[in-house]
Amino acid sequence: MSELEYIEHEGIVESIEPQHVIVRIVSESACASCHAKGSCTAADLQDKLIDIYQSVSDISIGQKVMIVGKKSLAPKAVLLAYIFPLILIFAALLGTHYLTGNDLLAGGLSLAILVPYFAVIYYLKDRLQKTFSFTIKHQIN
Repeated sequence: MSELEYIEHEGIVESIEPQHVIVRIVSESACASCHAKGSCTAADLQDKLIDIYQSVSDISIGQKVMIVGKKSLAPKAVLLAYIFPLILIFAALLGTHYLTGNDLLAGGLSLAILVPYFAVIYYLKDRLQKTFSFTIKHQIN
């Protein structure tokens, strides 16, 4: 595994099931490790729970582990979460405004178009979970 191809995070195992492990990671912004974070309101430290669909027998709850995910999936995630919805909003806004000339209708439909989009994303969540997945690389002592 090349370090350039993967994102690594240190985490603590929260729960273990036969084919599912939940790991808590601390996600921090670039300024969270700054020496002035105590006096700055921009410092951002946040816990996140990561679902890992992998059977691991030699770990226990509370143990530190290193989890890895593919960096190559980041552009796909950005497309699905931000770019495609933005394109849908603008297309619906411009198309409805061009066809009807009604600003209120165009604004309402451009936001309403997100409902079926995210319904499809929700319907495909099992498939997306398999695509956008982390794995446990090793334990940390």
